[in-house]
Amino acid sequence: MSFFSSYKIKASLSCTAFLLFLLAASLYLTGCKDENITIEESFIAAFVEIRVAEHTYGIESPSAGLARRDILKKYGYTRESFIQKTNEILANDDMWIPFQKQVTDRIDSILDPDAYIKRVEAEKAAKEKTKKSKSPKPGKSKKEGADK
Repeated sequence: MSFFSSYKIKASLSCTAFLLFLLAASLYLTGCKDENITIEESFIAAFVEIRVAEHTYGIESPSAGLARRDILKKYGYTRESFIQKTNEILANDDMWIPFQKQVTDRIDSILDPDAYIKRVEAEKAAKEKTKKSKSPKPGKSKKEGADK
């Protein structure tokens, strides 16, 4: 009987160690990503407008095709260059979340421009406040400024 209980303990320790390893690996991988990745605004705008047109006209309707063509022309894309950029984003995991955030921001700015502007201004103010609080006071080293 003691063999089975020691086996269960060893198995649970192995599972715990494995889960801790996965947690550490995921934290490492997400911590190393560049948060400053941005996609060109023209691509984001074209992407959102194309999705709106497809939602409005249907994906395969002639009207949707004409709308897509006009939207791509408006933003300086060909069908091929737009598809290439889309595939580039889909193939790069680091670009996917920033892309989704920018698309969401674009949609928010269309649906409620005033709320979007207020939110962006609040985010900029918070970044500036954070930047100022991290910088050392004049005449002190970075280490001394961080200690206080």
